[in-house]
Amino acid sequence: MAANKLEEQCEKGYSYWAANAAGEAPPPQPKLLSEEEARQQAEQLTHVSSGASAWNAAGTLEERTIALDWIKAQLEQLLLGLDHHHQGAAVAVQRVTGCEGEAHQWIVRGKKRAGFELSGVEFTWRVQLGGGTADVCGKARVPHAAADELDELQLEVTPDAAPTAAGADAAAGAAPASEAQKQAAVEAARSMLPLLEGVFEQLLERARQK
Repeated sequence: MAANKLEEQCEKGYSYWAANAAGEAPPPQPKLLSEEEARQQAEQLTHVSSGASAWNAAGTLEERTIALDWIKAQLEQLLLGLDHHHQGAAVAVQRVTGCEGEAHQWIVRGKKRAGFELSGVEFTWRVQLGGGTADVCGKARVPHAAADELDELQLEVTPDAAPTAAGADAAAGAAPASEAQKQAAVEAARSMLPLLEGVFEQLLERARQK
């Protein structure tokens, strides 16, 4: 009865799917790519290897958010690596205490780009005055740092309320640094400003390479 039904469907132009048809199909024959197809395939492989997601193999445009914690950690590493002296005083950054804003990475046609706009970048500093006469600590703040405006950076510097004399004299209860020493330390800390543009440029490059 079933055979008669199939014969009737064939006569009327019906078709049906057989479960074992795929197993009987011949394997696809290899296709020789044209020069244009080969070029497009090579470009897609290049875009993927450059960091683009698999769905963006064409590498047209992809945007990624960079975590602010990563930005803060990289910035701290760069600032702590500064070796700066000003009129006999040694200036050192101790740690980054604040950083707000956002950072992004873009992949455009297989090329990585990055940018950030940060606010309230804060860090602590320590200045050892010439001859080790006194150490003065304080805080510094960069109000705004944008990747395309690094030549407009500003640095606000404030000393701690009670700067201390250095070394054994401090341990022995010597008087804190004088007002003149405190002002000299603040001036030394402010002299870091020209270095900050280079620091943020390195941060931008690290974000691009991430």
